[in-house]
Amino acid sequence: MNSFKQIVATAAAALLLVSLAAAAPGHKAKAKPATCPVCHMALSKKKDKAHPVAVKIKGKTMYCCAGCNMPGHKTK
Repeated sequence: MNSFKQIVATAAAALLLVSLAAAAPGHKAKAKPATCPVCHMALSKKKDKAHPVAVKIKGKTMYCCAGCNMPGHKTK
């Protein structure tokens, strides 16, 4: 009977620790990088050779590949 109480107490303590860790402030999931809705390529925050086309997505300017055809999204 005593070992059963120890098992229950250990399980309860482990459950408490797991729930506290999950609810801890500052625990955030990593954000996925933005992707182009047309070609599904990862967008870049900086213009470079691989990402020369400026596009606006959700009010932010991002850069996509030269071959991407995003009508209505390209910035001038």
